[in-house]
Amino acid sequence: MTVENFEIEKLRKDAEKAEEDNVANKEPPAERRARLTKQVGLVCLVSLGYVCLGSTLTWPSPALSDMLTNNGTLVGTEINFNSLEKDMTGSLVYLGTLFGAWFAGWMVSAYGRHRSLQMTAIPYLLGWLMSALAPTTAVLLSGRFILGIAGGGTSIAGYAYVVELADVNIRGMMATLPTMGVVLGNLYTVTLGYFLQWHHLTLVCSIPTILFMVLTFILPESPSYLVITGQRQQALTILRKLRGDYANVDEEIAELERRNATGTDSKSGGWRGLLQKQVLKRISVVTALFFMMQLCGNFVLMIYTARILEATGAPLDPDAITAIAGSLRVAGTLAAIFLLDIIGRRYCLVISHAINACCLLILGTYVYLAENAGPDQEIYESLTWVPTVCVTVALFICDIGVHPVPYILSSEYFPTNIRSQASSVCISAGTVFSFLALQMYSPMQETLTQAGLYWLYAATSIIGVFFSFVAVTETKGMIVG
Repeated sequence: MTVENFEIEKLRKDAEKAEEDNVANKEPPAERRARLTKQVGLVCLVSLGYVCLGSTLTWPSPALSDMLTNNGTLVGTEINFNSLEKDMTGSLVYLGTLFGAWFAGWMVSAYGRHRSLQMTAIPYLLGWLMSALAPTTAVLLSGRFILGIAGGGTSIAGYAYVVELADVNIRGMMATLPTMGVVLGNLYTVTLGYFLQWHHLTLVCSIPTILFMVLTFILPESPSYLVITGQRQQALTILRKLRGDYANVDEEIAELERRNATGTDSKSGGWRGLLQKQVLKRISVVTALFFMMQLCGNFVLMIYTARILEATGAPLDPDAITAIAGSLRVAGTLAAIFLLDIIGRRYCLVISHAINACCLLILGTYVYLAENAGPDQEIYESLTWVPTVCVTVALFICDIGVHPVPYILSSEYFPTNIRSQASSVCISAGTVFSFLALQMYSPMQETLTQAGLYWLYAATSIIGVFFSFVAVTETKGMIVG
């Protein structure tokens, strides 16, 4: 048995022992429900930050659609995007996320998860105001970049906070709630975008940020962060409130201290701790998952939904279909909330990549045949529903595994003393891939053709199925510390 497998087996046994201890303590069901409801409530507050992120990501879909007929600004000028600038409304967010993630990697470690989450509200507000009041294309795109910085901070601080807060046996569900926040933010934006002009939509998108800024004052600091910074008593107090009177919180504190004992060693903790062989291996796996998330078309379909459906000849209003797709993504995330703790992270990845590959193979084949059909071949006019079904099913299924699992593993795979730094590296790599996938969407479509691009996305998901089986270590039920 390798050292890594030995450690994994020990983590499983620790988790099983913790569960047995809870059973032995015979915690009353009513008290357990109340305690877990409190945890869910706190994570939902964190997830409000992801609603802000979801609004940011999906904004180009309804906004660019509205700008085709209404490109006037609130200050009396006009904004005209070329195809490159349209791509930049999505890709610049991810470029900003890259800088935000690297900065957050330091900030989360230095100032804690709670305070870092609060600070992300500032660039969110600034970015939305700049976008709403922009007199020129340059100012609007700058606002999108600043929104990306906020999104990077949210991704690093939020997931680290959630996995450190939750009980082991519901951590998968809890870690999916931020994804639900992103999906609800998507739905919020595309639904309102169906009724509002783009600049009014931009102002309305700042409302979740204001709520998030106010409600974060309710959140406690992460107990794991308090332990590694020597604030044992505060950590004990918070853990007692989170775990209840029947849990052995002293033992949990001691376990956190043991696992992060090397954190005081500059060679094992912080940024230098990332150079350990097993850490580098896990960073490589998570980074590969982020790469496949982007090259399988997940974010392109999510952010450019209306553009893609228009290009494939979907018969319904693309903005209406985008709202419907958002609703299905909520359903997909709800499914993930339960499946991640039942069948595990790895099998959620396998299932979602497999079905996504099927959808995109069908979509690419339909587009290829429809574009090359002769004038007397009218069969494709009766099959215009195919692109809509393929896109919506792909968005639904990706939210079960392809989308949430890389973010979850970017926190679960690493101990507290290097979690923020390792997550920063993984999510930063993911944002680079996001930027390239979105910015290169039009050039890749021109080079590969529309059908060829969808086939490339499908091939990536096929590789993702095999990679998930071979390289991804299951973390369901493991204690993280």
